[in-house]
Amino acid sequence: MSLTHIFKATLVFLAALAFAYIFVLTINVWVSLLIAILVASAVRPAILRLMRWRIPQGIAVLIVYVGLATVTITLLVIVLPPVVNEFVGYIQNDDRLANRIISAQSWVQQTITQITGSEFELGITPEEIRASISDIAEQVRVTAPSLVGNATGFLGEFILIIVMGLYWVTSRERAEAFLIELVPAHRRGQLRLIFDEIEGGLGSYVRGIVLVSVIVGVLSFIILAVLRVPGAGTISFFYAVATAIPIIGGLIGVVLATFLALLTSPLNAVIVLIVTFFLQQVENYYLTPRVMSKGTDFDPLLVIIFVALGFSLGGIMGSLIAIPVAGTASILIKHLILEQRKASVAPSKVEGGILLLSSDQHEE
Repeated sequence: MSLTHIFKATLVFLAALAFAYIFVLTINVWVSLLIAILVASAVRPAILRLMRWRIPQGIAVLIVYVGLATVTITLLVIVLPPVVNEFVGYIQNDDRLANRIISAQSWVQQTITQITGSEFELGITPEEIRASISDIAEQVRVTAPSLVGNATGFLGEFILIIVMGLYWVTSRERAEAFLIELVPAHRRGQLRLIFDEIEGGLGSYVRGIVLVSVIVGVLSFIILAVLRVPGAGTISFFYAVATAIPIIGGLIGVVLATFLALLTSPLNAVIVLIVTFFLQQVENYYLTPRVMSKGTDFDPLLVIIFVALGFSLGGIMGSLIAIPVAGTASILIKHLILEQRKASVAPSKVEGGILLLSSDQHEE
């Protein structure tokens, strides 16, 4: 190998390392961009419908995104203040939270003892509960300033996602046309098909998740409100948000909702546990298979692996976008690798009972 080739290979390698380093440093920006594209793919049908009603594109985009931001902010304003107030109250008086948990533990032990007829104990003493709650409260007090900073950062990321989404929707067609011009003419139809399939899959996936979450959240709120469970709106909101996480989200939502209800009374916790567990079955076996039928379809084990990898890389946001990323990768692999491989080994045509092989097969 000549020195020129070695020099070029070294430059390519160093450039790849530099790109990977910059990508890692700016991972939050790339995650925000991906979320913006997901949201844009989900709301694009609504924008196109408004445009069919002779509304200019700019105004249609503005209407949809203003409506989306209004709904999101309204939900946060309604749900978060009661949770924050309750949380601050428990942190300021950690003995109050410990008493709640001790009372719930005693109720569970007594109930199981009465049902089974034999003595039952959870094996955790009240002193251990008080010590654990005190340690947790102290850690939260120490990290409270950083929590405020994280909230500010979340607001900044939310604004960034909205702005990126606006630009993506308005410049999507130009970006697609530019990328298509970079490939040979005989590949442009395939590239358009890839773009359409990726956007359709992403949009269907996001709309399906939102629809399922809204349905289970509304049903949960109605049932809990009828049963007069305190904080029905807050419990239902967090349960619906947790449901958006594939496969494991329903279980997380049941545990989280039950814990929130446990802070009011053990009886409310039992009610919430039964209601959310029932809704989880409805979501798993009825809603998700029907609403998400056009979304990305992976084996449950792969979904758990992708979600775990996404969570380890980007927390909750990472777990939510893990499946769309994997779905996009699978579409690219299907079109760029698998279909081309199948075409290279498949017979080209049959004439007069004679099997004519493709040129690649002849070469082999």
